[in-house]
Amino acid sequence: MRQRIRQFIQAVFGRLNAEGHTFIRAYLSIPEQQLFYAMHEADQLHAFRVALTAKELYAKQSRDDSDEYILLIRCSLLHDIGRVKGDADIWGKVLAVLFYRFIPSLIPYFVRKKDTASVFGRIGRALHVHISHPYIGADKLRAIGAAHVAEIIQHHQKKAAPEDSLVLCLLKAADARN
Repeated sequence: MRQRIRQFIQAVFGRLNAEGHTFIRAYLSIPEQQLFYAMHEADQLHAFRVALTAKELYAKQSRDDSDEYILLIRCSLLHDIGRVKGDADIWGKVLAVLFYRFIPSLIPYFVRKKDTASVFGRIGRALHVHISHPYIGADKLRAIGAAHVAEIIQHHQKKAAPEDSLVLCLLKAADARN
């Protein structure tokens, strides 16, 4: 619960600084940057923090594969691009966490209403984005030719599996810490 409170405070008050923007430009192509900056500022900061954590976790692996490292950082920065600013911002994520914790049986009802203009529709849209953002983001990445990154981020919310690559394992671990 403390981690969720910390995440909420960071989402409300945190923003990327100049160092963060430089880091993003160093690893992402222009089309990837456009997808990154389409996210809410809180999601941008979260993704940046995930990338920094992934960088630390990778360093502990004693590996020296620059392609693998760069892929990990790119995946970390892009893992939540399925969440576009305006679809499910801070309060939508808070609502989704509360639904999953206290009333998960109601989620399908609201998701069915996601395309309506009602309050139920807005709730449904937030829940849909929360559930589907890995696939939404993966589709966007495939559309710009980043299929390898898409394949990894599409699985970032699934439970750990023996067939997970090192990049996916480290992405999941870094995301869980942030």
